[in-house]
This record gives sequence, structure tokens and C-alpha cells, in this order.
Amino acid sequence: MAKSRYDEIHDKYHTILSTKQGTRYEILTAFLLKKLEQDEVVIHDLELSGDSGVKHQIDVTVRSKEGNLRRILIECKDFDVSGDKVGLDIIRNFSAVVDDIHPDESIILTCNGFTRDAQKFAKHKGIKLAVLREFKESDWEGRIKSIHLTFHIIGTSTPQVTFAVTNEEDRKKITDDIQSIKGGSAGLWRGQPVCLNLPGERVQVNDFIERKMKEVSWDSPRHVDMKVPLVDATIEVENRGGVPIAGLLIQFDIMRDTKFMKVTSDKVAELITEGFDENDLIVFDQDLKRFMVDANTGEIVER
Repeated sequence: MAKSRYDEIHDKYHTILSTKQGTRYEILTAFLLKKLEQDEVVIHDLELSGDSGVKHQIDVTVRSKEGNLRRILIECKDFDVSGDKVGLDIIRNFSAVVDDIHPDESIILTCNGFTRDAQKFAKHKGIKLAVLREFKESDWEGRIKSIHLTFHIIGTSTPQVTFAVTNEEDRKKITDDIQSIKGGSAGLWRGQPVCLNLPGERVQVNDFIERKMKEVSWDSPRHVDMKVPLVDATIEVENRGGVPIAGLLIQFDIMRDTKFMKVTSDKVAELITEGFDENDLIVFDQDLKRFMVDANTGEIVER
């Protein structure tokens, strides 16, 4: 006997001893309902008695945890092997069960769709119809399967700065003052008490340099020689007295790079619903791995 694709999907994630045709499709449906109704009790293969006193086997039942305040009855039909659509007879038989039990909602799910008469009769009886079928590669159309990112990275090298201090005596003073606070190390870094005294402000040298570098267009040539003239300015270490400075020469490279990244989920799409909700719902492998059937109660629980 040919094996349903839904049996194969089920058996990828779960082991079952039952050989009853359609059982695995029922369980997949139950997992779908548990995904949608996480705060409710979802039970596979439950017998319910109606007004007639007759017991009816219900493939999937959903009820409120607070009691029977809301009940959903679901009939499942795996016609994958035959390729048939659900016909009028199935809707009529299920309708009789619904009339006997009086659930809040009643739904029939199948994999191949419904005949026109079945659809008309189900609509008349208030029975919802939906398709739960295998996810196909074509179902990705109009959906986001992967995200391609392009990063344009722009940065600068560590600048080299030349101070325009022309007087030899002033140059020696500022060099000695800077050397005394550096302890023999090279370069100046943020927070050191080397400041520019400008008309109206006193600013740390590194802060001033960074401010000026930000004024450069990123479309500038790769190497930048930036001349910054200063008027009525002095450069000073701590409060040791400043010396006149006519300007700065800031030299640095603009570094550009482009990085590409493809972000793709490692989730595997196994099933898709149509007509169950306003939007189609994809069931992924992690959804099927997440749940199991309690062997004693039939309830769908998390592993």
C-alpha cells in the first residue's frame, strides 16, 4: 500500500505504533492546533457523547483549560494517496455529529481541498473548511525566505597631527610639557590634559581633531590632508601656560569596505494551511519537534 506523504512527515519526528490510516495526519493537525491554541487543551482521538447519548470519535478536540467554555471539533481527512477531494457525504456525516454535540466551532481539514457541493453544504451548516498540506518550494513566493544584507563600511585611520607652532622656544616648551604627561609613550589620547584655547572655548585636542574629521565628506579621496587654520589660539598642557598655535595639519586615510551577508533561517517548512485563518500558516520542523501526544490522555503537550 502506498504511503501518505503526511505519514512520512510525521515519522521524521515521531514514532507511532498505530497502522490506522489517517492517524498521523490527525496528529499533525493536532500539533497545528496546539501551536495556534497554546493556552488551550488540545486532545487527539477523543470520544464525546452528544444529546443522543451516542459516543462519537473526534479526531482533534480543543477546549478551554477553565472547563467546557469553548470547544472546537475537528475532522481530518488524509486523501494524499487517493488524491480525492472531500465530498458532500463526509460533510453531511460530520454535520450530524456537530448537531449532536453542539461545539462552539467545527472544522474539517484535508490535504486536497473540497468539492463544490461540500463547500456549499459546509457553509450552510456553519462548518469551517481548511487545507493542511505539504509545503512546496513554490509556496515561498511572496514570503521572506532569506535576507541579503550589504554593509558599506567607512572608517578612518588613526590621524597624524602636526601642530603649527613656529617659534622654536614655544615648540620646545609644548613638546616638553606633552612629554612630561605622556611618560615617554607615543601619541596623544582622549582625556589627556592637552587643550586648545580658542576664542570662546577651551577644548581637548583629541576632541577638536575628531570634530574636524567629521566635517570631511566621505566621498573625499582615500588620503586626506586637512589644514585647519587657527586664529588667536594657544595650545596648553594642563595649566602650565599656552603657546601660540597657527593651525593644525590633520592627515588620515578614509577606509572603505563592502561586506555581504545572507541571513537564512535553519528552520524547515514542512506544512502549510490554507483557509484556516486570515493568513496562511507555515508549520516548521521545530513546531513538529516541539509537541508530542500524551499516551494516557491523548493531550498534546510540549516535549
